[in-house]
Amino acid sequence: MKSLSIRSILLYVGAFLLLIEWLHPLSVVTDTGEIQYFIFFVSITFLLLMLQTSFFIVTVINAAFVLYAVNRIYYQTPFLSAEWFSAFVDQTSIDIGRIIGWQIPNLSVEMRTCLFFILLWIMAYLIRYWIFYQQKIFFFFLLTIVYVTVLDTFSEYDATFAIVRVVAIGFLLLGFLRLHIDGRTKQKLSHVENRARSFFLLLGVLLIAVGVAYIVPKSAPKWPDPVPFLTAYTQNSGEGASNNQRIGYDTDDSQLGGAFTADDTVVFTAQTEKEHYWRIETKDVYTGKGWETSYNAASRPLEGNENVLPQYGASVEKESYTASIKFEQPTIHLMHVPELKSISLNDVLQPQITPANEKLFPYNQGRVTEAKSYEMTYAYPTFNIEQLQNSDRNGVSIEQNSSFQNRYTQLPESLPNRVGQLAQEITAEEATRYDKVKAVEKYFQANGFVYDTNDVAIPGEGEDYVDQFLFETLRGYCDNFSSSMVVLLRTLDIPARWVKGYTEGEQISASAETPVYEVTQNNAHSWVEVYFPGTGWVPFEPTKTFSNPYEFDEPQVEGNNQGTEEEEIEEATEPEVEEPVQEEQKPEEKQVADDEKVEPSDAAISLWWLLLLIPFSFILLYMTRYKWLPRVMVPYYRKRSDEKAFEKAYFFLISMLARKGLKRDSHETLKDFALRVDHQLHTNDMSELTRKYERVIYKQESSVESWSQSVELWENLIKTTGS
Repeated sequence: MKSLSIRSILLYVGAFLLLIEWLHPLSVVTDTGEIQYFIFFVSITFLLLMLQTSFFIVTVINAAFVLYAVNRIYYQTPFLSAEWFSAFVDQTSIDIGRIIGWQIPNLSVEMRTCLFFILLWIMAYLIRYWIFYQQKIFFFFLLTIVYVTVLDTFSEYDATFAIVRVVAIGFLLLGFLRLHIDGRTKQKLSHVENRARSFFLLLGVLLIAVGVAYIVPKSAPKWPDPVPFLTAYTQNSGEGASNNQRIGYDTDDSQLGGAFTADDTVVFTAQTEKEHYWRIETKDVYTGKGWETSYNAASRPLEGNENVLPQYGASVEKESYTASIKFEQPTIHLMHVPELKSISLNDVLQPQITPANEKLFPYNQGRVTEAKSYEMTYAYPTFNIEQLQNSDRNGVSIEQNSSFQNRYTQLPESLPNRVGQLAQEITAEEATRYDKVKAVEKYFQANGFVYDTNDVAIPGEGEDYVDQFLFETLRGYCDNFSSSMVVLLRTLDIPARWVKGYTEGEQISASAETPVYEVTQNNAHSWVEVYFPGTGWVPFEPTKTFSNPYEFDEPQVEGNNQGTEEEEIEEATEPEVEEPVQEEQKPEEKQVADDEKVEPSDAAISLWWLLLLIPFSFILLYMTRYKWLPRVMVPYYRKRSDEKAFEKAYFFLISMLARKGLKRDSHETLKDFALRVDHQLHTNDMSELTRKYERVIYKQESSVESWSQSVELWENLIKTTGS
């Protein structure tokens, strides 16, 4: 191993710090976690490269670290244990099959992580080649600045100090590389003295520039922020702005609103005897812009009939059913139905539940994995309206638990007062909880509300999502309707929560015993659950053009007007059904207001990999052109037999020699240059080739014949320069 100079160490450190700036934003702009493992991997790689370790040893150490990191991030079993090794090999074999079949979006998170480690490994070698062989770093420096500034502009990542770091590191690298190049030709001072003086001069100038820039006062921006302009440019006109996203289930509901386009992609098929909604998760914190979960808690095994999923009181009439679910593409989201009795995946996978949002995941040996199919048994309820009306008088209630009441009546302080006032007006003549809930549910069936997925507003800064829908736009899809109903009920201190999943889908099998339903992304939906003492969480459907799939028994009391309740709703909404808007939205009737983002989403994964791999592929090809170009040019010029072949081949050789550090000076003759090349390469081939070339130029000998005689000399020199 050669001894390391101070210059080499500084260059390696600078390159490492510059590459790390690409990793810092990932935890903000993506769902990538455990960034420390990637940073540590890059540091190990640069350290091994700096110590000039053999490629074999680097490969062994890096591969071992990648396996260790994947184990620590995704598995709960000991590293290198037989259990872990078997699970990892099985998953890798599945991913290799997906790669061969070009099913890149379906790769497991473990394989995506391994590929990202490999990409960082390639980048480390590329940057090393850039700096130590090409003596250039400007392009990567410029690319890093563009990367950081674009993320700072168009994402939540704050690059204020990152830009300062990148500029400082980049200019030091540029300056130090320039000093090295100048040092090879300027000998006014001793080698060490010249380098040291120049480096500290550069460092001093840079520190002064950064210090002055930090201290001096800054004027306000002269140009407007481009983000709102670009956002507005790509959005539909109308009341507010719109996102124009693709419809589907999404895990992120923190920012609701915007337009959607239909998506007929099949998510799963379900064989079951009963039509109902397919539940995925609930959310309980309304922020004024969307929904979040109040707390984070680790998932735990779902055993027996734990009271962690909706369970109904003993007085609720229930019938038992079974359902078989088969996914079109393997997924980690498990749909379920209240009241869930049991769920069976297979001998390997086991269901676990996240109590905060009642979300089920398939687990394999302590880690989340993908499921292809499963079966479940559940109890389908029939709710007695009279019992719900009398629920307020039921004895001991879970609502006496203050934490429960506070959790499901939470509202942001910024919620406008007129929302609560509207809830009071809607329910002013109702006495029971059930009647108040139904009054709010029916309110959306008339009063000018329109179901629409195209011209849907996004609340601006200082605007509330529900308030905007109730008082300004009156136009939206299920997210608007369901969120508004939950918020209105919470202003009345009625516990309610927001539920997400899919509607029942379309029946594709007419079998009388076990019909089969096909559920697509268009069936993604959100609805409302309200808590009734003695009964439990009861689903309600406020979204216009949708109907509640669950059954409610009317009280058999003479003179009670509840029996005509549904007819009243139909009469009140009959004119609305014939509106042109309803005709346009028929294909999208059963939709949720969210974009599919399978963790991580197919489109996002493809776009992210393209953004990373395409530019780096071009960079890699360009920076290694002197490695692969000779292999292309040798057979090309060998086949040529025209008058220009010798001249072009000769000057291509000169460019290859310049890349190797043997650049022809402007005052040198070809003969003198050839002698210097031969002396450096310990050969006579360059002088002989140059003699033949000069005879073509000055004595007008046949270029074609001379080239056929010289091609072997030229090829030997090309191979020498490319080695």
